[in-house]
Amino acid sequence: MNWNGRTRCALVCVFFALLFSIFSWRLIHLQMVMHGYYSELAAEKNVGRNVIAAERGAIYDTQNEVLAQNVPVATVVADASLINDTAALTPLLAEHLQLSPNDVAEKISTGRRYIVLKREVPEAEARTLEEALRVARLRGVRCERGTIRVYPNGSMLCHVVWFTDFHQRGIQGVEASMDQYLRGEDGYLYIERDSQVREIVLYRVLEHDPRNGYQVHLT
Repeated sequence: MNWNGRTRCALVCVFFALLFSIFSWRLIHLQMVMHGYYSELAAEKNVGRNVIAAERGAIYDTQNEVLAQNVPVATVVADASLINDTAALTPLLAEHLQLSPNDVAEKISTGRRYIVLKREVPEAEARTLEEALRVARLRGVRCERGTIRVYPNGSMLCHVVWFTDFHQRGIQGVEASMDQYLRGEDGYLYIERDSQVREIVLYRVLEHDPRNGYQVHLT
């Protein structure tokens, strides 16, 4: 082998040695130095904390009649990235949520990950919808549970009981003066999701149970 051939061979060997060294250093850097950063990044994407809302306490009059109480409802939301059959899903949602098919189609066609389809859906209707979705094997829609504050007597005694705001905080009257006892304390749990953003129930960890609000009896 002449001098030029040996030089080219040496240069090629040096090149591959440098390339291998760079890849090795990069691999070590990712595995050792950046391991914590990427672990936290993955956890942020796959692990979330869900708030478990505490139920606000009821208010009773001197005759033990309900003046204010919470009623369970659901907010129906969709994740466009998880919908597997738009053609079948649209009429089903329209029927169960009493919406026009055009309105449903317009909402889910936005492509967003969080689409509010309807709020304050009664619990019984939410369960019926969930069962219909399960039977039809349709994905991408879920019901988020919550409560609303209702006053059986309507505007009667509103100057005494008053009302709560959107976040169920007392504004005036008994709702405000007894708010610290009525509101309770929210709980929360950590959940882990798979690559399809579905909860892995096996890895659900309850960190803190909610404490519901106390009942208030007027005297």
